[in-house]
Amino acid sequence: MSTPEKVQILQDTTQRIEGAKGLYLADFSGMSVEKLSLLRKKCREQKVQFRVIKNTLLKRAFHDRGIRELDEHLVGPTGLVFSPANEMAPAKVLSDFAKEFERPRVKAAVVDGRLYDTKAIVRLAALPSREVLLSQLIGTFIAPMSNFLAVVNAVLATPANMADALAREKSKAS
Repeated sequence: MSTPEKVQILQDTTQRIEGAKGLYLADFSGMSVEKLSLLRKKCREQKVQFRVIKNTLLKRAFHDRGIRELDEHLVGPTGLVFSPANEMAPAKVLSDFAKEFERPRVKAAVVDGRLYDTKAIVRLAALPSREVLLSQLIGTFIAPMSNFLAVVNAVLATPANMADALAREKSKAS
């Protein structure tokens, strides 16, 4: 590959990872072309990007962005998986695909400047989405108020229920 092509790949990669909150490295060795195409399709469906770039170019792109934590993991066939919109989406896509097809193997990730190993990534992938966690948190805050309002409503409804029952008994007695 000529030098201008490498420069173009380096610039493109540097621009693409600029807005990414999470960068995942995956070892895709041993995967058939068919399975790799299926993985790319699943990534596109989740708005996740999957790129195969030479390790030396990837290392230079990371260094241009100040990312040095992944240097030791840039060995062998490496796929870069990231999403500019959601830092957890790549972990879920890779984890779900690996459960079904046993590959790719996630090497490491940097999410919000922190390095995660394979085990931590599996735990991250198992977490519910941000929206689900926020709704659970809000539900936890609202539950005591809802219970309190139910009790107040029951106390206020008691005299009305008693008057209604008394009216029914009077109408039966007459």
